[in-house]
Amino acid sequence: MNRRTHRRAAALLVAALTASACSAAGGGTPKQDAAKPEALSPTVVSIGTTADSKGPAAPLAEAKKGGTVTVLQTADFKHLDPAMVYATNASTASQLFTRCLTRYKQVDGKAILVGDLATDTGTTTDNGKTWTFTLKDGLKFDDGTQVTAEQVKYGIERSYDKTKTGGPNYVQTWLSGPDYAKTYPGPSGGSLPDSILEAKGKTLVFHLKEAHADFPFAVAWPSTAPVQQSKDGKDYDRLPQSTGPYKIASHSDTAMILERNPYWDPATDPLRHNYPDGWKFEFGVQSQQTSQRIAAQSGSDRNALTLTTQIDASFVPQSQTDPDLKARTVSGMTPYVRYFNINTTRITDLDVRKALYTAFPKQQLRQVYGGSTYGEIATTILSPATIGYQAYNPFPELPATGDPAAAKAILDKAGKTGTKIVYAYAQDDIGEKGALLIAAALQKAGFDVVKKPIDATSYLDAVIKKDNGFDLYTGGWSSDWPSGAGTIPALFQSSNADGSYNYSKLDDPLIDGEIQRVNQLPGIIEQGKAWAALDKKIMEKVPVIPFADTRSTLLVGSNIGGAFIGTTSSALSPLNIYLKSGG
Repeated sequence: MNRRTHRRAAALLVAALTASACSAAGGGTPKQDAAKPEALSPTVVSIGTTADSKGPAAPLAEAKKGGTVTVLQTADFKHLDPAMVYATNASTASQLFTRCLTRYKQVDGKAILVGDLATDTGTTTDNGKTWTFTLKDGLKFDDGTQVTAEQVKYGIERSYDKTKTGGPNYVQTWLSGPDYAKTYPGPSGGSLPDSILEAKGKTLVFHLKEAHADFPFAVAWPSTAPVQQSKDGKDYDRLPQSTGPYKIASHSDTAMILERNPYWDPATDPLRHNYPDGWKFEFGVQSQQTSQRIAAQSGSDRNALTLTTQIDASFVPQSQTDPDLKARTVSGMTPYVRYFNINTTRITDLDVRKALYTAFPKQQLRQVYGGSTYGEIATTILSPATIGYQAYNPFPELPATGDPAAAKAILDKAGKTGTKIVYAYAQDDIGEKGALLIAAALQKAGFDVVKKPIDATSYLDAVIKKDNGFDLYTGGWSSDWPSGAGTIPALFQSSNADGSYNYSKLDDPLIDGEIQRVNQLPGIIEQGKAWAALDKKIMEKVPVIPFADTRSTLLVGSNIGGAFIGTTSSALSPLNIYLKSGG
């Protein structure tokens, strides 16, 4: 979905090929009583109640206060201005100082969507076209100023400004249409009219152009953070105001220092703690160096962690056998799914696509990518972290190793033996090893395989084109929030087949019609069930080979406690972090 997912897909692809290895909240489902959201029972995500949205966050019995956490990071944040935050590292770190209308909190390994600044996850009385949010009492900026609905509105208005690039645009688009920047230039053009967004005291009312049952997910992005107009300025991208437990004390090209925000009230916050005295982000620490430093943990590095830098490939074997490193390895499944896309404009015969799927060596390829540290074998389009997810296998008798002999029988029966397959891949060591495996399996099945290496920096730009000249190629995807609406339309709607994220170039009027129908369903649960059903219907056409539900694996220092991988992210969550010795 939009620019962030493309960057996420690119980042995950690079990680997959070079190593062995949406913050949102929803609720108030429109077809029910607006004050009583539907109950959900998906795999890992649920919608919280008003009570779930109340603070303080449940304390960790073993947690201690004190000390400074060191965060090792490959580069400085591209943006911290809440109107422009989108990348995973920035959206994760910003949880320490930026609060939104809604967010996720983590309970017993599952994510609960709750009100953050808001008292709940929003209410609607017209099937999701109009959404109302009420701010909590006791919300303050880091200078002691009370947070108001007008300041939240101003923060959203800033996101219309053409100079505020890089952030998500769901809220603006759903309020004002795809040409939102032409209809309203941002605060320089005055205030958005009340007919679009009302703000008074503690109440915000959003008037959308169309109904969106998942609107509460969209307002979880930092673009709904409040901003004081008097504090807005050219340095806001490096030094934004805080409404969270920490504030930015300094920010240079090499480091960012956070200290406690004395005006943060834990009674208003259902998900955050402030156990450490402060945080130090170090920039310019590359992947291998990060693993080396945390593994060696000299001096203050016993207090070190990384939010997004995956364990370096050279440390994977050691992390699985060395008791100390194994105890300091944090791993968790992510919402990212890796696919191998079949270009349906070139491979038009369904039997040929079935043969490709049947011959594909998933298990062997997973070992090349890192085995269990990389993820689990996937059989569905949607991630298990998706609301309404249903596990199924379109080819239940097929082993994860693939079956070239069975694939050859399919080709022989269809008269398609010898079909030429151009396999495109990112050119590096892992890409080459994977290409050898895939080519060997497909050749055994009777395909004529042509390997096409592509420079890794231009790989995604090459395969995204409709007439790319390739038949089979990989790509990854994660929705900006756990709904099928963030995956299936982007990957399989025909309007996205050229220059966008429909990598398989599927163009099917029946699938398009079903996507449009499901998008208009009024309830999150109803939509979730329908997306899961559509997942199965799409796989009947075999436009992709689902390969892996990916895993995130990182190292932390021995003095780090409370570390976990966010259920709806690939990053280590900072919300529960504490230092075991308190310093």
